[in-house]
Amino acid sequence: MRFQPQTAFAVGRFPSAVALGDLNKDGHIDIVTANSGGASNSVSVLLGTGSGSFQTQTAYPVGSGPADVALGDFNGDGYLDIAATNAAVGTLSILLNTGSGTFQLHNTFPGLGNARSIEVGDFDEDGNLDIVAANNGNAVSLLLGDGLGNFGSPTLFTVGSGPAAIAVGDFNADEHLDVVVANVVDDTVSVLLGTGTGDFLPQTAYPVGATPVDVNVGDFNGDGILDIAATNVNGDTVSVLLGTGSGTFGAQTTFPAGPQPYGIALADVDKDGNLDMVIANSAAGSNSLGVFLGTGSGTFEPQQTFAVGAEPWGVAVGDFNEDTYPDIVAANLRDDTISVLLGKPCGT
Repeated sequence: MRFQPQTAFAVGRFPSAVALGDLNKDGHIDIVTANSGGASNSVSVLLGTGSGSFQTQTAYPVGSGPADVALGDFNGDGYLDIAATNAAVGTLSILLNTGSGTFQLHNTFPGLGNARSIEVGDFDEDGNLDIVAANNGNAVSLLLGDGLGNFGSPTLFTVGSGPAAIAVGDFNADEHLDVVVANVVDDTVSVLLGTGTGDFLPQTAYPVGATPVDVNVGDFNGDGILDIAATNVNGDTVSVLLGTGSGTFGAQTTFPAGPQPYGIALADVDKDGNLDMVIANSAAGSNSLGVFLGTGSGTFEPQQTFAVGAEPWGVAVGDFNEDTYPDIVAANLRDDTISVLLGKPCGT
C-alpha cells in the first residue's frame, strides 16, 4: 500500500472538516471544506477534474465558525446540497445546489448550540433527509427536513458530556438509523438506537480512551455487523468497539496512533477486502496521516504515516483520479490547504 506525495490546494482559513461528493454530476468526485477560522466563515467547493486534480476553490459565506459540513439532496432535485454547522453562533446553514456545482444560501436555522459535528439521514422515514448534530453540551439535536430544503426546530436527546462528533448507522439490523456520539469530557461514546419515527431510545455509554474527538462506523471483522472506531486526541490511540448485532458493543480495544489523532475515515485502501482506518495526526509538527491496515478480524497493523500539511483535522477517502485505487484528502487547519494523496497499486 503506497501513496504518492501530497499535492496541496488552497481553501479558506482554518479548514477543519471535509466532505466528498459529485456536486455537478460530471462523474468526478468534488471536495467541500468547512473553513472555521478568522474572518473566513465560509465553505470551499473544489470541483474535481477526474485526473486527481481540482479546480480553484469557490468560497461561499455561511455563519460564524463553521466546524463541519455534510452533503445531501435536501430539496429533492437530484443534486447534492451543503449543510454547515456554525459552531460560534449555534446555527445551521443550508446551501442549495443550482445544478452546476455552484450554490446559493437557502436559509439558516437556529438551535444547534455550539455543535461541531453533523450527519445526514432519514430518521423519521418520510423520504426526506434530516440532520443530526452533536451539540458539545450533553445533547444531540435532530432537525427533521421537509424535502424543500427547510428544517424544523431541533429535538434534543441526552448523551454524555461534551459530545464532539457523531456518526450514523443501523447497529441492530432493524432498518432504522441509529447514532453514536464521541463525548470528549467523560471519555465515552454514546449509542442511541433509532425507532424510525424521529425518536431515539435512551443512550448507552461505552468507555473509550482519553478525549475522543471523532467517531466512525464500519464492519472491521467481516461479520456483517457495524463496529465503532473513535480517535482519542489526548490518549494518542484509536478505540475500536465490535458490535454484537443487537445494538450493543463489546469492550474497547485500543491501537497506538500518532500524536493527537483527530479525524478518522474508513475505506479499504489496499483493496484486500478488509476495512482500514485513516487517521489525521493533528499535533503541531506531526503533519501526517496514519493508515491502519485492517486484518479482517477486528484488529489492525501498526500505522504507516504519510506527510500532509500543517495540523490536519478532517480526512476523507475517495477515488479522485478514477484509477480504482483509493485516494486521501486531509484538511490542514494551520496552513489553509487541503492535501490530496493519490493511491498507488500495492507492492514492495
